[in-house]
Amino acid sequence: MIRPLCLTLFMLCHVGLTASAQQADTTAMPQPDFKEVKIRENPIPKKSLILSLALPGAGQVYNGRYWKLPLVYGALGGMVYVIDFNQSRYKRLKTALELKRQNLDHEFSGTGIDSERSLLALRDSYDKNRQLSYFGLFVVYALQAVEAFVDAHLLGFEINENLSLQLSPQISTNPFQPQQVQPGIHIVLSRRK
Repeated sequence: MIRPLCLTLFMLCHVGLTASAQQADTTAMPQPDFKEVKIRENPIPKKSLILSLALPGAGQVYNGRYWKLPLVYGALGGMVYVIDFNQSRYKRLKTALELKRQNLDHEFSGTGIDSERSLLALRDSYDKNRQLSYFGLFVVYALQAVEAFVDAHLLGFEINENLSLQLSPQISTNPFQPQQVQPGIHIVLSRRK
């Protein structure tokens, strides 16, 4: 008695769910408004260069290479840190050298670099490193701008199946000394039509 009742109840629920699932959807969904999607043109290299010179990393952002931005600021920040490190050491040694020349106690009194000669050599060394660091900052600044310029040019470079580069090892002989064997690389650049 319980089994047929359970079976009937199961069938009624199942038929009821199936029938409700087959009803037409009465909720009206608004149709999405399809706007014209603008395809990004290749960046203008000159604009990328000018942006990078105006604000470091702006050319990389303009080119759509957002992942390069931390590298640019990491390199610039590293160079600023090196400049600050060398500048502070230079000032400390310069002050110590001036005090040493006046026969007064200084920061390095009683250490291995207490002589005027060693203080002068270290001061000159940090001065040279400081000047090289300023040059390095300029180089990093220029390189990030050149990188943005070159990257903008290369974004327009089309790579397709018609270009191929094949590298293979090659052993050749010297025409002037036939008994001498020379290893080399055979490079074939071809364009298929």
